[in-house]
Amino acid sequence: MLAVAWLQFGGVSPAVAAPVVQRVADLNNVQISYRERGKGRPVLFVHALLLDSRLWTDQLNALCETRRCLAPDFSGHGHSSHVTATKVDSRKYASELLEFLDAVGAREPVDVVGLSGGGNIALLACAQQPTRCRSVTLISSVVGGSLDPAGVRYRAENARTVVIEGKDTLFRRFNEYIVAPSASLTARARYRSMLEQTPYETFVAFLTAAEQQPAASELLPKLPMPVMIPVGTGDSVLTPEMARKSAAAFMNARVVELPSAGRLLPLESPAELNQALGTFWNELDSGGARR
Repeated sequence: MLAVAWLQFGGVSPAVAAPVVQRVADLNNVQISYRERGKGRPVLFVHALLLDSRLWTDQLNALCETRRCLAPDFSGHGHSSHVTATKVDSRKYASELLEFLDAVGAREPVDVVGLSGGGNIALLACAQQPTRCRSVTLISSVVGGSLDPAGVRYRAENARTVVIEGKDTLFRRFNEYIVAPSASLTARARYRSMLEQTPYETFVAFLTAAEQQPAASELLPKLPMPVMIPVGTGDSVLTPEMARKSAAAFMNARVVELPSAGRLLPLESPAELNQALGTFWNELDSGGARR
């Protein structure tokens, strides 16, 4: 069942498209806050963990003329219900995405766009129900595998840091590599705003989770849909070379390089990302987008 709380969130002239609105969807166990704009084939934007749906503001504003853009907040993020789980469970979040699509009446196959861990969760959702997903766009998402012991220790250290020293300390640490050196002050500010709104317990649940992700060999055969991997040439976590290697493992994938940007393409290079998304989807509309 869908309960809708209408809250205007801003936007541009209604002569172009109705403005972005913020709504609430009642799922079985949680309330999910989401932003929506536009009409047409549905697009599901999946934010990175520790961030929220504001990540996609530029995409909702630019792509709404021909698409129904949906950007939910995971539970424990943004304005969605807080959670009491002590560890993040990506499979649970994947099921949450599928339940969300049911709640908002997105019946036809959706184009999914995910950033970082949100991309991995999107893949899990698409693998559960492949017919629900027409395409997937992955931004700085490492497919398959799990953290090594050094990565587990690094995250645990960050969990302690954020609780004892505060989110400001963690932002300063992340800011050194999450965005490219050329990232604008506005992009950094928007990133910081989202981090600051995320509950401390969500930081701990994410940073102390060492869940085993499905291996690429197990996951990829379940994902026959077209995949696009936009990558910033300044991304130090998923480099263009790594993106090309990842794309080669999918049945049908392409890499699009965006100059200078780091991991946060929706904030750092919104116009270039929007153009890549529009081109990809238009090709799908016309029966193209094949390798």
